[in-house]
Amino acid sequence: MKVYETILSILEKKGPLPITMICNEVNQVLSTNRKKPILPSHIKSIVTRKKDLFHVNDGNISINPDKYPFSLRATLEGFEGSSYQVRVNFVKNRFTALVWRNKDNCQPFSDFSAGFPGDIEEFKRELYTMNIWTWEPTYRDEAGIILEGKYWSVKLQTKGKIYKSEGTKSYPENWDKFCRAVEKLTGTPFH
Repeated sequence: MKVYETILSILEKKGPLPITMICNEVNQVLSTNRKKPILPSHIKSIVTRKKDLFHVNDGNISINPDKYPFSLRATLEGFEGSSYQVRVNFVKNRFTALVWRNKDNCQPFSDFSAGFPGDIEEFKRELYTMNIWTWEPTYRDEAGIILEGKYWSVKLQTKGKIYKSEGTKSYPENWDKFCRAVEKLTGTPFH
């Protein structure tokens, strides 16, 4: 786990904290993997570099509300073959995955509790690295009429904002990484 991911996990569990307390917590979590302790200046540097993820108020660091995920819905519909939908509720630590082969046969893949088959916290960390909030609202292939391929949509709701993105035969640069993260979480294909 990267140091900034550790900071995000700590802030999620404990709420806003000053840099010195974050530093102590990070050193406790990462003590077995590091020879030297992390210094407050290192934490400050990370918070400054990742300023889109962190919010600073009166010396306390918190997760930027516009980046703190509450829920995610991702849909991938094929003009032929299978279609998929996953809904993740980060607050309740649950997700549901649906797979259907055609428009008449929609069945839940399953409704899992946290940690089975994937880990929602790990999925959330991967979302932070993918920067979904920077995706364009619409991705389109300029070919004109589309008779094959996939339509996809992603809706990410955070504490402070809703991000929506969709496309047909055109995807954000890290789309494959996103699909692998969904597959890892749900244990079902998403492609």
